[in-house]
Amino acid sequence: MDKSFNYIISPEISEFRRFSPKLKIGVLASGNGTNFQELINLSENGELDIDIKVLITNKDDAGCIKRADSAKIPHRIIRGKDFLEKELFELEIINTLIKFDVELIVMAGWMKIVTPFFINKFKNKIINIHPSLLPSYKGGSAIKDSLLNGSKITGCSVHFVAEEVDSGSLIMQAALSIRDDDDIDSLSKRIHILEHKILPQSISHAGFLIRSNFMENY
Repeated sequence: MDKSFNYIISPEISEFRRFSPKLKIGVLASGNGTNFQELINLSENGELDIDIKVLITNKDDAGCIKRADSAKIPHRIIRGKDFLEKELFELEIINTLIKFDVELIVMAGWMKIVTPFFINKFKNKIINIHPSLLPSYKGGSAIKDSLLNGSKITGCSVHFVAEEVDSGSLIMQAALSIRDDDDIDSLSKRIHILEHKILPQSISHAGFLIRSNFMENY
């Protein structure tokens, strides 16, 4: 795919923050895990000071599992259907994250809505990437909705997770034009390229806030 297209990222960050010791993150993903792979690559190359402690997925056949295995990152499959109540499902995830001593939780294609119970256990320590320019097009069909509504511009956003779905303080956004001949597939591919750019930068910024103890007033 041609990766040469115009886009805008705001705010612009020239370089990643440095963390010593490395920022300990846990990744929640339900799909193929291309954003997860980007984080693996940046970590292995020494570009981003993160230690990916664990991958948690809710899908037995999620592509992100193979990526974790290849990088020798521990993974856990935690399925909602195995629990009588959602709170028990989330408690298992919470206990796993605590066990791995995670500082920052990164939702990278996590296709489950989390409850206030989960969010309050890790207040201001959960970030999510979403394929739209929030607050526009919340929910699971953001790319399709942007096309159906005839939008001229869309993009992706990284935000801290709050109780309202796809809300919370924005960390970074990337915008691009929607072409006349775009379909869901073509637009998704360009948005994914931008996700790979802003998610690591957002992790760098969120990690800085956490390590600096700024989050109480953020």
